[in-house]
Amino acid sequence: MHRRATISRSLLARPTLARVRQLALIGAGWSLIGLGALMSPLPGPFGFPVALAGGVILLRNSADARRLFVRLKRRHPRLLSPVERIRVKLRHRRNAARAKAAATA
Repeated sequence: MHRRATISRSLLARPTLARVRQLALIGAGWSLIGLGALMSPLPGPFGFPVALAGGVILLRNSADARRLFVRLKRRHPRLLSPVERIRVKLRHRRNAARAKAAATA
């Protein structure tokens, strides 16, 4: 039996706190991307880091954005390789911190 069939409809209609948080973070990510696009004509590189931060927030919280990123990464590997390198570096750093915290606990 499908799991959704066992949950009552009233429970599905109410968004949980985690879902509200996820939607707020997706909205914040899109807002930062838009703000970065608006800031890009200004002198200096201020628009790109803001848009990049919005993309990171969006990739961490949206499955649709992750699918689109993977599709674009396969289609244009040279264009997105710097972004992928940063993602891999951050992932290794995060895993090392988790392993260190687990070893000390």
